[in-house]
Amino acid sequence: MSRITFHLSLWPGTILAVTKEPIFTVGVMVDRGLPEKRVRKVLEKLGVYSDEADLSDDDLSALGLPRVEVRTSTLPMSLDGSVRLSDSAVGIMESHGWDRMIYVTDLPLTTRRPVISQTVNRGRVTMLCLPAFGFLRAQEGLRQELSRLLRKKPAGAGVLEEISDSSDIEGGDSEADTTRVIDGWGRSLRLLLGMVAGNRPAELYRVLTGCLAIGIATGAYGIFYGSMWQMSHTISFLRMFVISLVAVGALTFWLIYHNGLWNRWPGRESDSVAKWRARMDNRATLATVLIAAVLIYTTVFLVLLALSMVIVDTNYFRAQVNDEPFPWGYAKLAWLTASLGTMAGAIGSSFDNDEAIREATYNRREHIRRQITGLYEDKPPTRFRDHKRR
Repeated sequence: MSRITFHLSLWPGTILAVTKEPIFTVGVMVDRGLPEKRVRKVLEKLGVYSDEADLSDDDLSALGLPRVEVRTSTLPMSLDGSVRLSDSAVGIMESHGWDRMIYVTDLPLTTRRPVISQTVNRGRVTMLCLPAFGFLRAQEGLRQELSRLLRKKPAGAGVLEEISDSSDIEGGDSEADTTRVIDGWGRSLRLLLGMVAGNRPAELYRVLTGCLAIGIATGAYGIFYGSMWQMSHTISFLRMFVISLVAVGALTFWLIYHNGLWNRWPGRESDSVAKWRARMDNRATLATVLIAAVLIYTTVFLVLLALSMVIVDTNYFRAQVNDEPFPWGYAKLAWLTASLGTMAGAIGSSFDNDEAIREATYNRREHIRRQITGLYEDKPPTRFRDHKRR
């Protein structure tokens, strides 16, 4: 925006020039999905008007606010799965006429500690890594950082980390001016919770239609057998709980194994940044798939509980088990048949689309990173193929 000059005549022969400064413009680029949702909510709480608001530069100046332009887009990713902030961000900022650019991504960036932000171009361009904000106070942490950046201050969360070359960072820009990381006790848990939140386990649950259908069908079939009634009545709660763990564990294992979700990074040094990141990836994958498996199990249980109460007559049930079946008799019957149905559902997940499962397991940027870097392995996993060759 160009500078505008006004001339005021105070008395004859005297002219005073008054210069109106251009409005400060901040471009906020966000990844689609959770980053976009959280950023727009934070800007609304901050009372910041985006480019969609019908406010003139004079109105913004009177309010003491910058003009904020929000764009749902992503920065390009290199062949090693890194977002090089210095390669493209400055050009994007200049092409839009922005004075400062903020990019919020849900791609996890790490050294041996979670990266929360990187800056280039003397702090005019800042990338915020959403997973490093965690889960419990992520909204508040993001609000504090955006508030600082919109007031022309530098990023303040975390501590500075020295980056010497590309092996010191995973997913980020090794040539950034500054890299800030989360330090202190619990930083790995904070990153893990942020990664799982970004992965959206509920999305994976919605994709597993074949698994859910076969689980319910198998469990419903077991309800008709009196032997299942007797067995569920005599099994202790502790053993029933162990059976549930085995069922959920079997479904979790099969989803990870069959769809090649495990990150092995063969040949990497045990103390390398890549190895540390691989361990975090695997923990987030395990937690995401486990949550989806628990949701599947819970759904199967509730459906079978309703079916058993509708199908199995109470008097007949009482005669078979020589005890009062309501409510614990029906609950234990649904519990046992749900465990058996979930084990069958693990095999049923093989009929669900592999690509859909992979895309639903991870956030969009992490899914693209895994495609680019070849982390999705063919089945069976490499180590099993290598073992057979020997």
